[in-house]
Amino acid sequence: MQPLQPLQPGASIAASRRFVAQNWRRLIAAPAPRALREQGDFNVRHATVAGLSCLSCVCYSRFLSRPSKSVRLLRTRATAVTSAATIEEEVEEDVASSRRPRLRLDKDDAGNLQKLMVTTPLFYANGSPHIGSAYPAIAADVMARYGKLREAEVHYVTGMDEHGEKIARTAAGQDKTPQELVDGIATEFQDLWDLLKVQPDHFARTTPAKHKEIVHEMWQRCLDNGDIYKKDYSGFYCVGCEAYLDEDEMSEGHICKIHQKECEWRSEENYFFRLSKYWGAVRQHLEENPDFILPTSRRSQVLVWLEEDNKRDFSISRASTSWGIPVPGDDSQVIYVWFDALLGYLSSLLGPEDPATLDTVLQRGWPADVHVIGKDIMRFHAIYWPAMLMSAGLPLPKHICTHGFLTKDGLKMGKSLGNVVEPIPLVNDFGSDAVRFFFSSCLSFGLDGDFSYETFIKRVNSSLANELGNLVHRILTLLRKNLADPASPLDLVDDGAVFDDHPVRTAAEKAPEAVAACYEQTDIPKAVATALEIATVANVRMNEVEPWAKLKKNTSDEEKSLALRELLVMAEGVRICAVLLSPVTPGLSAKILAEFGLGQGQLSWKDTAWRWDVIPGSVGPKPTPVFQRIDLEAWQGK
Repeated sequence: MQPLQPLQPGASIAASRRFVAQNWRRLIAAPAPRALREQGDFNVRHATVAGLSCLSCVCYSRFLSRPSKSVRLLRTRATAVTSAATIEEEVEEDVASSRRPRLRLDKDDAGNLQKLMVTTPLFYANGSPHIGSAYPAIAADVMARYGKLREAEVHYVTGMDEHGEKIARTAAGQDKTPQELVDGIATEFQDLWDLLKVQPDHFARTTPAKHKEIVHEMWQRCLDNGDIYKKDYSGFYCVGCEAYLDEDEMSEGHICKIHQKECEWRSEENYFFRLSKYWGAVRQHLEENPDFILPTSRRSQVLVWLEEDNKRDFSISRASTSWGIPVPGDDSQVIYVWFDALLGYLSSLLGPEDPATLDTVLQRGWPADVHVIGKDIMRFHAIYWPAMLMSAGLPLPKHICTHGFLTKDGLKMGKSLGNVVEPIPLVNDFGSDAVRFFFSSCLSFGLDGDFSYETFIKRVNSSLANELGNLVHRILTLLRKNLADPASPLDLVDDGAVFDDHPVRTAAEKAPEAVAACYEQTDIPKAVATALEIATVANVRMNEVEPWAKLKKNTSDEEKSLALRELLVMAEGVRICAVLLSPVTPGLSAKILAEFGLGQGQLSWKDTAWRWDVIPGSVGPKPTPVFQRIDLEAWQGK
């Protein structure tokens, strides 16, 4: 075997990656050559980031298949670096991309997005919507708006889960029928969505007749497949969860960990779904599709649940309440609320004239591309739901995107603590764009996120008021005061080549592809940061060029022309920035485009391309600020 030739000092990143890609097995199997060990230039197995300031290359591995098993597959990647800081950046970037891979979306050969079905959970309708409901609805709406920007056929579903014992109890406590209760809650949800500019294509409910027909057909398919049977069952039941809980879901004294209430011991005869039959198939699906659950770090938890010794069936009917869909052929029981509600994703695809059949659902676009859910309902979506679909012979959704919990000032929100953040007052006080911006792009989707008024206001002011809003105002104020007629930057130069390497143009032309990748990784914070980089570059350019100084009365025509064309280039960059941000801040983006004198028509991804068109709003009266800075002092301590 030929000895390895050492990597030459100063080798490029590409050369370093090729070196390790070709030789990584030998590098890991044997110690690095003595000369390299002594120099500290290259040590694949023992190099660490801390304390090292100069490495030629570093390899690291990532988990691919079964993180809960002792046998794991390894993949290596090499990166040429010049400092420990660079190594850290590369490691963080790689870890992030492995946890958040790009969604497998339906695209044509040219890469154009064709279809996108995205759903939130069907929120339990026993009370008014809260910030925990708004959080996934905003994230899903951002994804849906991105799909529409790409001119895809989008079906965005949110809605309500309307059956179950808890709803019946709540209605009785308010001297209402269950139907009266859920009808009122439906109005509250839809009013909140209007406030937040959340625009679902379908608001799913589980009480309509067509949904009941879908549930009955699903039941019959599972029954015909030998997957439904009846037996006596005993266990600790949480009314809040509408579920029998395992020991790991309760704390001492049989207290539900989620609702912090003592569970009830129950014994009743129920129908069961033969989940154990699909245990191996569900686990195999997770192993063969590592991006089925996102972020991928949560897959390990599901694989632990799917260990062989945890194999079980689950109850899919209740005899303790009459508020629900009756079991076919047995009116003494109603179908379990989770079996019922999950099928709302299917029935949501039915049009007004469609027959309520599962075959119609397949024709109308199932399977879903993305289910957006909280991590607390991951077991139902990642194990029960796939097994039900397998039993009925239906395809599985492509991705289940899980988000974390929200806290307030580092504490779990609760009425007893008086720290609940109510979404309607929040929108009324700050506007929908600020709320959408913070909850979709200032919290890492997938991880737990904390809300405080100080952090909220500082982030919104920094990005929307200072970086973007102030930039728009400065550009338009100077243009409208000094530009006699609307013009293109090309009208103010003899040779358009002067703009070939303009930093704003360069940033604006690079941004769309990068932003698209981030949206398709459900990395909304990075998508927003990448779009706002155009504004950052424009602000730097503004301070370098100082157009206000060049537009004074005593300056030359050449300097005035330079200032105006720079402002017009910045305006075009900001226009593109506004389009890229429109899934997150639709109101603010519309205001910016309106100030630029551009139409209010439907935006598309084509609008992210650089144009030399005249911006008609560059002349006219003094511009109106597109985003007002929020006064922090009034909210400190709240």
